[in-house]
Formats: sequence, C-alpha cells, structure tokens
Amino acid sequence: MFVIYFFLWLFVLYWIHRAAHVIPYIKDIHWDHHRYVMRARYGMGWKFNNLLLYNDTTKSTIDLWMTEVIPTLLFSWLTGHWWISIMYYFWAAFWQESLEHNKDVDIFLLTPGMWHMKHHRHPNMNFGLFISFWDIVFKTNRSLNYVGK
Repeated sequence: MFVIYFFLWLFVLYWIHRAAHVIPYIKDIHWDHHRYVMRARYGMGWKFNNLLLYNDTTKSTIDLWMTEVIPTLLFSWLTGHWWISIMYYFWAAFWQESLEHNKDVDIFLLTPGMWHMKHHRHPNMNFGLFISFWDIVFKTNRSLNYVGK
C-alpha cells in the first residue's frame, strides 16, 4: 500500500505543478522560482532557511508551499499517511535544493540534477517530483538526449 499512496501523492503533485504553468496568478509566482534557479550557475546548495521550508525568494517560497507543502499536508491528512509529509519534509529541508537544482547531479529515474534542470530550461516537460513516472504516462518526459537541449 505504501507504493500506491506514494504514486498517488506524486500524481497530485505532478498535476499541481503542471497547473502552476498555466493558471495566470499562480504561473507568475511559479515563474519567480524558475527565474531564480536559472540565474544560479551552479547547484543551489543547502541553506539554513531550508529547515523552515523557505527557499530562494519570498515568491518562490509561496510557490513551494502552494505546489508542494500544502498539497502534501492535505494528502497526508485525507489519507492518514503522515509518513509522506515526514518524508517530504526531509527531502525539502535537507536535499531538494542541493540535488534537484544541481546541474551536476544525475540519478537514474530521479528528477534531481540535469533531468529537473531540463524542466527549468523547457518548462513544458519534466513536471514530476522524485521520479519521471507520471511524465512518461502523460508524455511530458524528455530525456537528456532530447534535441532541444
């Protein structure tokens, strides 16, 4: 059952992230995060404020809370699977900025490193968190070998 709830949670985050690219007010907030990440030449790196789930800029933090933190808490509350929120907190507080936005990190099937950074260069692809499963299902995945690098 853990695997099913994990994939359901990722399904929710996938669609929220996709929606953040088209819903006008939310898109403006989400694009602040994209602009910040693309200005950074190297991995974002861990910062103390990540422990409070505050990262990048105020708008980028609002984006994080709208697209990941609040949906994760609601999902955990609705399903009773609080392990998802706990796991997500450790990801967001300790590893997300060091791995996901680091162009030098590439882990098979995971979004960190170049896979996720491709999303920042081509925002109509690679919406998934952690894995590319839902991107493959909904045909929004692009590999590193994609011609439009």
